[in-house]
Amino acid sequence: MTEAELKSASELTRERLIAAAREVFSQNGFQGATVREICRRAEANVAAVNYHFGGKDGLLAEVLNFAPLKALQAANATTSACPRERLQLFIHDFIHMLLDEQHASLQCQIMARELADPTPALDQIVRDAVAPLHEFLGNLLREIGGKSLSEAQLRRSVYSILGQCMFYRNSHPVLLRLNPKLRYDHREINAIAAHIGEFSLAGIAHLAQAD
Repeated sequence: MTEAELKSASELTRERLIAAAREVFSQNGFQGATVREICRRAEANVAAVNYHFGGKDGLLAEVLNFAPLKALQAANATTSACPRERLQLFIHDFIHMLLDEQHASLQCQIMARELADPTPALDQIVRDAVAPLHEFLGNLLREIGGKSLSEAQLRRSVYSILGQCMFYRNSHPVLLRLNPKLRYDHREINAIAAHIGEFSLAGIAHLAQAD
């Protein structure tokens, strides 16, 4: 095998490890994920994780690339829609990232799992994804609610909207027991997004008027 072929094979192994790790981390969390399982799915030698990433922590750092979430925010910020419509659009896109198993962002699913059951990876997730997301959403809600919203009201409104979205992801096992017919198909996800958007906009309007 030539040097170029060896390099290509090594790069393919690295890509397979990242893809497998995204699946395993999203399903089992950082603590529950094992290097052995990741390598089994990637069809790679267990030593490959240390060779390419220096260990499980380094692999997680590579996996946590929140480019799709950042792209969602950037696209939302540049659309010509009004702020209320932008909030509904954001919730729609974000909830699909969390719930749509066929087109979901595994990074967002890892983030949701870490928020529910924190591990040492949480610091990086907060720095790279959660803090920018909170800032983006806070700025959007300020556009909607105006100066009448206090900083505390604004902060709690951000928490409320993200909390509603995360609830449907983290509480899925409970919701299935309450409603065995529940399925996160596109129709249901769209309905959830519309409900969270309408509910949140009504709450923000009430807070703005109450002052």
